[in-house]
Amino acid sequence: MVKVANLRKRFNGLEVLAGINLRVKKGEAVALIGPSGSGKTTLIRTINGFVIPDAGTISVGGEEINYRDPESLRQIRKKIGMIYQLFNLVERTSVQVNVMAGALGRLDRGLSLLSSTVGFFTRREREKARELLSFVGLEDKAGERVDRLSGGQKQRVAIARALMQEPELLLADEPIANLDPKASRKIMELLLRINQEKKITLIAVLHHLDSVRDHFQRVVALKEGAICFDAATRKLNDHRIQDIYTVDEEIECIAAQAGI
Repeated sequence: MVKVANLRKRFNGLEVLAGINLRVKKGEAVALIGPSGSGKTTLIRTINGFVIPDAGTISVGGEEINYRDPESLRQIRKKIGMIYQLFNLVERTSVQVNVMAGALGRLDRGLSLLSSTVGFFTRREREKARELLSFVGLEDKAGERVDRLSGGQKQRVAIARALMQEPELLLADEPIANLDPKASRKIMELLLRINQEKKITLIAVLHHLDSVRDHFQRVVALKEGAICFDAATRKLNDHRIQDIYTVDEEIECIAAQAGI
C-alpha cells in the first residue's frame, strides 16, 4: 500500500529524514513513534504530498508520487485521509457541512468549505454524511455548530470527514494529543475499528505508548531522522523505549522548534 524508498529531507541544514525505507501493507495498522523532532510529522506530510523530499520516492497504492505535477498530487491525495491533532474543522459551521467537505477533494470540486452551503452537496452526499456521523456516534449532532462540541467529538467529526473522502489510507498525526484519557481511548478504538472493518490502511503518529501497546501490533520508531525500530509491539520493551527516546537534547530542541 505504502512504499517509502531512501527518503531524505533537510531543513535549515538539519537532516530530518535520513534515508527512510518503509513498507506498509494494505489494511495494516502501524503506530509511528519517536521523540519530538525525530521526523515523524515530516514523514507523514511527505506521504501526503505536503512536503517535497530532497531525494527518494514514495508510492501509495502502487502509484509513485510526482511532487512536481499538481494533478498527480491531487490524484494521490484522493486516496489519503488526513486526521490532525487540532482537528482542522470550520468551527462556525455545522457538523454535517464539515463532514460533507470531505467529498470536495475526491470529486475535484475547487470550492472551499467556507463558500459552500448545504445546497451545494447532492442528496447522496448528505445521506452519506449522516451515515458516517452515525458510524462515529454523532448522528444527533449533525446540525450543531462545531464550536459547541468537546475535543473528542470534534475529532470524531474530523474522522467522519476523512471517511467521506473514501480513502485507501488514513494518516493520523497525533490524533489524541489534546484529548483526555477517556476520549483518547474512544478515538483509538474508532480508528482501529475503521482499519479492521473498512480495511483502510492506518499510519498513526502517537506519543502515548500505552495507546500504542493497547491498539497496535506493529510499531515503527524514528530517531534523528532514521528508523531505529520496526517490529511487533510485543518487542517494544523498556530497554528499547529508553534507546528510542534517548537523544541529543540540542538536536531535539532545534527539530521540535521547526515542527518536524
